[in-house]
Amino acid sequence: MNTVFRVKKFSILSERESEIAMLILDGKKTNDIANQLKLKSNTVSTLKKRIFDKVGVESSIQLYKLALKEGVIQ
Repeated sequence: MNTVFRVKKFSILSERESEIAMLILDGKKTNDIANQLKLKSNTVSTLKKRIFDKVGVESSIQLYKLALKEGVIQ
């Protein structure tokens, strides 16, 4: 049951949030993500905060650990 709950955390992200989450997990910084996706840095920062809030983490490191635990990345 815990596994289903954790996997569900990533599945609630929008398509854009998932895209940004994967770039964060690849080690990209906010400005790099903004340039790659042709967005403003403030937009990426807002989406990053929303991602963290939705999955219940406070940092990129915690996001990475959660993604490993859930099997989102290896």
